[in-house]
Amino acid sequence: NFTPTWVALMHRFRHVVFTFWVMVSLLGVYHAETVVSSITSDLATIPGRWQPAYMRDSLQAADALKHKFPSLAGEKAIIRVRRVDGEFVLSDKTHAFCKSLDASVASFLPEGLLLGVDSIYNYWKPTWVSNKPPQFVKELFLTEGDSAMLVVIYLNYSYPEHLDHVVTGVGDMVTNAQLELAGPVAYSVFLGGDLTMRQDMLIAVQSDAAFVHTLTLPIATALLALYFRSLRIMLIPLLTITLSLSASLLITYGASRLLPLHYLVPVLLLCVTLATSVDYCLFFLARLKDEMQKPDGPDKPTYHQAVLASTANGGYAIMTSGIGLAIGFLGLCLFPIDAVVSTGVSSAASIVATVAINLTIIPCVLASYPDFWSSAWTAPPPSLSRYEQLSDFAPPKAARAVSKAARPVVPLYCSSCGAPHGGSKFCTNCGAKLPPLTNGVAAAADAAA
Repeated sequence: NFTPTWVALMHRFRHVVFTFWVMVSLLGVYHAETVVSSITSDLATIPGRWQPAYMRDSLQAADALKHKFPSLAGEKAIIRVRRVDGEFVLSDKTHAFCKSLDASVASFLPEGLLLGVDSIYNYWKPTWVSNKPPQFVKELFLTEGDSAMLVVIYLNYSYPEHLDHVVTGVGDMVTNAQLELAGPVAYSVFLGGDLTMRQDMLIAVQSDAAFVHTLTLPIATALLALYFRSLRIMLIPLLTITLSLSASLLITYGASRLLPLHYLVPVLLLCVTLATSVDYCLFFLARLKDEMQKPDGPDKPTYHQAVLASTANGGYAIMTSGIGLAIGFLGLCLFPIDAVVSTGVSSAASIVATVAINLTIIPCVLASYPDFWSSAWTAPPPSLSRYEQLSDFAPPKAARAVSKAARPVVPLYCSSCGAPHGGSKFCTNCGAKLPPLTNGVAAAADAAA
C-alpha cells in the first residue's frame, strides 16, 4: 500500500534525489586518492576487546616500547649499503654516508615527518678500542657476512597524506648521500622498508581496482544488455552502478578516518558493491520487463501500474537481500582486529547505500520520464503463440523442440515390406530396421510445422 506513495514522493522530489546522490558521488571521487593513500598493512587491534593471550602480550610489549622510545615508534625506511667486492663494509665512506643522511633528515620539510636516522655509528665509533664493532652491535646492523649494513630512517605516522613527497624526498636524500661512496671501491645502495612497501601497496590497490573495473564491469554490462535487449533501459544500470561505486568510495573514506584501512578493504569493497549493484538493478528491471511485455488484454497493466508492480516486488527483493547481506557483514565487527572490523563496517554501509540508490534512483527515473521509458519494451502481437512471443530470447534448439511438438504426424513406410508403422525403430510387420527420415519427408514435416 505504501508503494504508490513512495513512487509519488520520488517523482515529486526528483531534483532533491538526483542532487543528493550526485553530490555523494562527487565527494567519493574527490576523496578516492585519500582513501588509497591511507591504506596500511598493519593488523591493528581494538583496545578493550577480547584477544588471545599471545596477541595481548605482544601489544603490551609494543606499547611499552612506544612509551620508552617515542621517536622510534613510527614506520621505517630501511637502506641497505653493500660493498660489491664482499669485504668488510664499514669505512670512512660509509660513515660519511650516514652523516649526510643525518643532515638531510634534520633539514627535511615539512618538519616532523622524518624523526631521525639510526645506524651502527650511533652506537659505535671507529676510534674506540677497536676498528671492529662488538658482536652484539654487528648483529643489529651488519648482514651478509659483514659486507652490508642497514641504515634506518624513522617516519612519522602522519606522513601518508604526503606519501609521494616523502618517497621522492627520501630517494633524493639517498642519492645525494650516495655521492659520499664514490671511489675505487664500489657500493650498491637499496631503499626499502615501510616507506616503499606503502607505495607499492598503493600502486597494487590502484592496479587491482582498475582490473576489477576493466574486466568485470564490461562483462556485467554486456550480460545485462543481452538480457534486457534495450539500449535505452541500459542507461539505468550504468547510472546506478556508477553512483554505487562512487558512494562506496565516500564510505571507505569515512571508515579510514575512524579505523586503520587495510590494503585489502578497498578492492574487496569495490567487488561487493559492483556485484550487489548489478544484482539489485536486475531484480527491479526484470520485473518491469515482465510487466510491460504482457500480451494485450484486460490483464495488461499500464506503464504506471508496471512501475508500481516492479517497485513493490523488486523493491521487496532488494530490501530483504540487502538487509540480510549487511547483517552478515556486520558480523565481522565481532573480531578484535581492526582490518576485519573496517571490512565489515565498510561493506555493510556500502550495501545499504546500494539498496538506497536502487530504491530511489530507479523509481525516480521511471516516474519522471514515462514517455521515454514506456516504449523501451513493446508487447508482441497477441495472435502469436507463447513460444513465438519469446523466440528472440530462446535458443535455436528450443525453437526446433517447440515447433516439433506442433508438427502433424507424417506416415512412414517400411522399405522392405511397405507396411506402415507408428514411428518405432523396427517394422511391426517384418521386423526390419527402419531407415531414417528421407529428405522429402523431413521437408514436408517442416513445412507442415
